[in-house]
Amino acid sequence: MNNEEIRQLNNQQLQEFDREYVGGLKWKTIQTLIEHNFNGQRFSFLDIGGGNGIFTDRILQNYTESVGTIIDNANVLLKLNKPHIRKTLLLASVEELNNIFQGQTKFDLIFFNWSLHHFVKNSYSETRRIQYEALISARNLLSENGYISIFENIYDGIVFTKLPSYLVFYLTSSKILASTMKKMGANTAGCGVCFLSKAQWEDTITNAGLIVSQYTDYEKWKDINIMRRIFLHIGPVRHGHFLLSKKQK
Repeated sequence: MNNEEIRQLNNQQLQEFDREYVGGLKWKTIQTLIEHNFNGQRFSFLDIGGGNGIFTDRILQNYTESVGTIIDNANVLLKLNKPHIRKTLLLASVEELNNIFQGQTKFDLIFFNWSLHHFVKNSYSETRRIQYEALISARNLLSENGYISIFENIYDGIVFTKLPSYLVFYLTSSKILASTMKKMGANTAGCGVCFLSKAQWEDTITNAGLIVSQYTDYEKWKDINIMRRIFLHIGPVRHGHFLLSKKQK
């Protein structure tokens, strides 16, 4: 991978992400996935960008046959984890996945819970590349019949479907505009964020040699200011869940 490191949010910004987002219908999506494929069987999972461990702990609690590993580059979040005999914590970047496991470890489930859009580098092209390479690394760590689960924010354009992705990235990643973007509510201002349209995610997934076994759209966001929608060319925005596999199932 490129030697340029992934940008890191500062501690104040990280504290804003000290919460759990997989609840309600989204947790039911995960329950269905696990119970349909691993009901009563031992399975291992990797939570990439798992931070505070709340999501991992919930799986460990509900599925006593599971064994989980969290990898995150934010020590301030990893320190919030509660100890668990079936949980391993790794302070490292997603870029180090291949070196850490060296192809010797395979996981039955790999989770990206709103983490891919935080893999940001200094340019849009390098940011898109690291998202792609993260999926390749995950594919290499996936067991033969395993799945990759991705929750993401889906930003489609009004006419040009990719345009919001470019605009949001350049505005939030700019050091010069950081103060202004923060005042406008961008909690990643100065570091950056890279949301994608559904089509962009699908292209990235396909190029990484993975198959979308199932996709779920959740309720569209209704509280985006009309001026912001026009300025950023934002059309439908919602959470989406991609379930990926190595082969069609």
